[in-house]
Amino acid sequence: MKLSASSRIISIMSGAAVFAIFLFLVRDLTLALIAGVLGWLIVILFFSKKERDNSVIVDGMTRSDINETIKKGLKLTGGMRQAVKKLSQLEVIKEVEDLCRIAESMFDLLKKDPKDIRVVKQFITYYLEPTHKIIVKYVELATTRPMPVDAVETLERTEKSLKNIRATFLQQKEKMLANDVLDLDTEIKVFETLANNYSTTSTKNDKNSLNQTRNSI
Repeated sequence: MKLSASSRIISIMSGAAVFAIFLFLVRDLTLALIAGVLGWLIVILFFSKKERDNSVIVDGMTRSDINETIKKGLKLTGGMRQAVKKLSQLEVIKEVEDLCRIAESMFDLLKKDPKDIRVVKQFITYYLEPTHKIIVKYVELATTRPMPVDAVETLERTEKSLKNIRATFLQQKEKMLANDVLDLDTEIKVFETLANNYSTTSTKNDKNSLNQTRNSI
C-alpha cells in the first residue's frame, strides 16, 4: 500500500508505543510484540484509507467527494420513501419508488465510473432536490385535514407531473450510459490502432529477417 513518509513514521511510532506499554504492563514479550504489530497495523490501515479517500480521482474530485455526493443523493431518496409512507395512493407510492430506483441506479454507476461525478452532482442539484421538495409538499397537502378547497387540483397536477419527472430522470441516466459507450468506443479504437501498429511492425520485421536470411545464403 502506498503511504506518505509521515504516515509510515507515525504508524511505526504507534506500534512501538503500544509494544512498550504492553511490555511494561503485562511483562510478556510475546503479547507485547503481538499488541505492537496490531497497533501498527490499525494505524497504517487508518492512514491508508484516509489518504485513499483524499486522493484526487477525476476532475479535482476525491473519493471522499464521490462518497459524499452518493450519501447526499441517498438521503434525498430515503426522504422521499419515508414521506410517501403516509399516503394511501398506491399508484403515487409506486411512481415515487420508481424515481428512487432510477436515482439510486445512477449512484451505482457513479461508484463504478467516477468520471460521471459532474453529471450526478448536477442531477442531484437540479432534479433530485426539487423532486424531493415536490414529493414532501405533496404528502403534506394530501394528508392535511380538512383539505384546502383548491388542494385537489394541485394534487392532480402534481400526480400528472410524476411521469414527466420520471422521463427527465431517465434522460439524465442516459447521459451516464452515453459516456460509458463513448469510453468503450475510445478503448476499442485505441486497441485497434495498437493492434494495427503491432501487425505492421511485425510484418516489416519478418520481411527484414527474410531478406537477411536470403542475403546470407
